[in-house]
Amino acid sequence: MKLFWSASVAVTMIAAFGCDRKPVVIEVSSATPVADPVAKTKTLETTKLGEAVDAYERNATVENGAVVKTALAKLDGEIAELEEYVGLHTGDQRAEASAKLKNMQAYRAAESARFAAAQAKAPVSRSVPADARTGSEKLEDSARRAGDAIEDAAKKVGDAGKDAVR
Repeated sequence: MKLFWSASVAVTMIAAFGCDRKPVVIEVSSATPVADPVAKTKTLETTKLGEAVDAYERNATVENGAVVKTALAKLDGEIAELEEYVGLHTGDQRAEASAKLKNMQAYRAAESARFAAAQAKAPVSRSVPADARTGSEKLEDSARRAGDAIEDAAKKVGDAGKDAVR
């Protein structure tokens, strides 16, 4: 019984005094930044795509996003042409075109990932502020401008008539 009592006292003391819970902070280093993709096969399309993604990273606007999507589409067209060429040819021509195709596909994938990361990082800013007026206010303003234009035209006609009479 004495042994049981001693064991229970020891466990209680360890639990009460020996188990100080201290928060442990584990710092997770962020992933090392990936270097900009480098096209192993330089073409007009790969150059334009790289420039477009660079511009989007500097200034994430709707227009720059559209330029990137257009550049991706043009590169996709070049890739499709190479796929067709590889399918139609044999030998050294096919091997060379196949290597170029793989390089361009890898570059496209890397630039697409970079564009997606840039989109996630920076919210797209609106280039044109939204018009907060209601539809009836817009219609009223348009009617007022049309009326003003008609009045101006009538004054010009009247002035021209007066000048003709003199």
